[in-house]
Amino acid sequence: MRSVWLVMVMLGWCTTSFAQSCPKLPELNFDRRGDAVYMDSLLTLGRVHRQITARLPRNRNNDTLRLEGLRFMALVFKQMRGQQRDSSFLYARKLEEQALVYHNNLYTVRALMLQEYYLRTVKGDYPHALQINQRASELCVKLPRESSPRWQVQMNMGDIYMLLKEYSNALTSYHLALTLLSFNKSLTPKNRKLLTSQAISQIGEVYEIRGDYELARQQYEASRQIALDTHSQINVAYSDERLGDFFISRQQPAQAIKVFEEGLAVWTQLNDRPGQAAVWARLSECYTQTNQPKLAIEFGEKAVAVARDAGYIRIRQMATQSLYRAYRLANQPAQALAMYEEYSMLRDSLTNLRRVEELSAVQKKYDINQVRIAAEKERFIQQQQLLNVRRQAELERLRAEAERDQLASETRMNHLKQSIETERLRAESQKTRLEQRAHIDKLSHDIEQASLLRIVLVGGLAMLFGFAAVYYRKNRLINRQKLEIEALNHDLEDKVLARTIELKLANDQLRAKNREIEEALLRGQTLERKRMAADLHDSLGGLLAAIKTSLSALNPAKMADREQQIYHNLLNMSKEAFAEIRYLSHNLQPDELEKQGLSQALTRLVHKLNLSQKIVFSLENTELPRLDKTAEFNLYSICIELCSNILRHSEATEAQILFRRFNNELNMIVKDNGCGMDPRDATGMGLHNIQARMDLIQGRYEIHSGPSEGTTFIFILPVLPNLEKA
Repeated sequence: MRSVWLVMVMLGWCTTSFAQSCPKLPELNFDRRGDAVYMDSLLTLGRVHRQITARLPRNRNNDTLRLEGLRFMALVFKQMRGQQRDSSFLYARKLEEQALVYHNNLYTVRALMLQEYYLRTVKGDYPHALQINQRASELCVKLPRESSPRWQVQMNMGDIYMLLKEYSNALTSYHLALTLLSFNKSLTPKNRKLLTSQAISQIGEVYEIRGDYELARQQYEASRQIALDTHSQINVAYSDERLGDFFISRQQPAQAIKVFEEGLAVWTQLNDRPGQAAVWARLSECYTQTNQPKLAIEFGEKAVAVARDAGYIRIRQMATQSLYRAYRLANQPAQALAMYEEYSMLRDSLTNLRRVEELSAVQKKYDINQVRIAAEKERFIQQQQLLNVRRQAELERLRAEAERDQLASETRMNHLKQSIETERLRAESQKTRLEQRAHIDKLSHDIEQASLLRIVLVGGLAMLFGFAAVYYRKNRLINRQKLEIEALNHDLEDKVLARTIELKLANDQLRAKNREIEEALLRGQTLERKRMAADLHDSLGGLLAAIKTSLSALNPAKMADREQQIYHNLLNMSKEAFAEIRYLSHNLQPDELEKQGLSQALTRLVHKLNLSQKIVFSLENTELPRLDKTAEFNLYSICIELCSNILRHSEATEAQILFRRFNNELNMIVKDNGCGMDPRDATGMGLHNIQARMDLIQGRYEIHSGPSEGTTFIFILPVLPNLEKA
């Protein structure tokens, strides 16, 4: 009555829930698979689920619900006995067909696993089962590891290897199944633990067959402990039976009795008669080995009675054999003889059945090997095809790389041609601008001469008319004053000549004074830079050396991990600071600049930069003449400033310093292939210093840059006689 009420409640809940939405189906309770009412209620729920989902519109979620309903029906029929298990295979076939229509690989693999279980355990069709496993394994590759049923494929392969007596391969498959189970997130924690227990038990069987009895016992006990932790009664009972059989095979009946009694309590609670009969038969054998014939006869008779009624031949054989020994031990020869006759009859029957099974196993092994050979042949063909595809892809890749390299070379060549053309156009533009300026100056001079001529002519005419007007009246006065005027003009010319000589001398003295001031300023800057370099090297360098020596005197082995990290950081920072001081002290005023000129100083600078930096610097100085000290000093300082900016901000891989000579101008070009900049944002202190230095040497500069196009500075310096030395 209670079960009927439970079914009605579950149907009402299912109908109410589905009227609003379609929830997940309940998880199977494997401990109740012997309860017919419970199993029928699950089938009813599954049918209702299928009816409701069949009316839902097509979308991804509803398609998954329909597939889950088919899978649920197949799982319920899988747990039943008798002819009803055939329905599991039929629903599994429907599930596969529907999953293929929906292009759902996960449910396709689940359907294949249900079919494989039926063919292997119910029909004994191992070759067909192996083919299904191979197909499922190929589909599992397309699924994520967290939801892939590949663990089940490996478990099935382990069982097939056990049939073929390939125990090493079976052990490998079971271990791989354990690993894959640990990654799977689609299973509930309880089911994952129960499947882990099953895999561990199978590993124990492999160890027992190979003679590793201690390892086998550890595996059986671990499997039983997992079943106890998950509170799965049916799995606890099976684990108890497997561990008890191990103790019987190792002639340890006392330990076997304890385990079997726990398993019997579970089967009794589940009201499972076949399970009880199997344990009674085993307990009869244990009590016979411990010389307790009364208990052995009691359990053996109960096992025989159930086995005769239900037709369990193997349990009946086990019970009659133990009863034969128990009756002999109890000195009851008549009963012992009857049990022996019944045991002999069953043994002969089972022997014939075993021979048939062995012949069938040989045939199955042959068929499986044929399937494996065919699969290996197919895999070899696929590998060859894949290898050919990979080779073709590699050839295509190499061809594409060659084409890409050719395009890159052509692009670089075009870029170089464009750069050369740009320089040529810039030079021609500069030449044209100078010619136009000279022409404009000439035209201006001609216009001034023409204007002056017009003024002179007008003035001459005016004077001529005035002279004509007063000529007659002042002719005598003019003649008398002519000599006086000539004398005054001569004196005036002498004074103008003397004044012109004085002004020229004063201008020469002023230019000499300015040059002395510039040379004094340069000498002062040179001395100040040398002093600063010496102070940096001697004072701050010595202080850093003392700090480094003091740090080296510490013993890091006695420090904590955090303190050791700080200690090594301080050592590295002191090394970097010392290297920076040496770099600054040398670059403030290098000896090469003063002794050998700008060309050698820049060569030394580029060499040092390439030793310690990731950016590759290059220098072209073949067209660089020797300039005066002021020009060389300022150009070197500009190079130092720009190289520092390139190292800190450009993110470049290459930088160049070029010198080009165009007529009476010297161009210094500094460029990089970095991230570039906006010339309108060029307002920093470094650029103000560069502008001041170019003004000092009567030069100018241009900036050409853009985002991700690199930056180019062009410095234009007139090469005047007072700047060029050689």
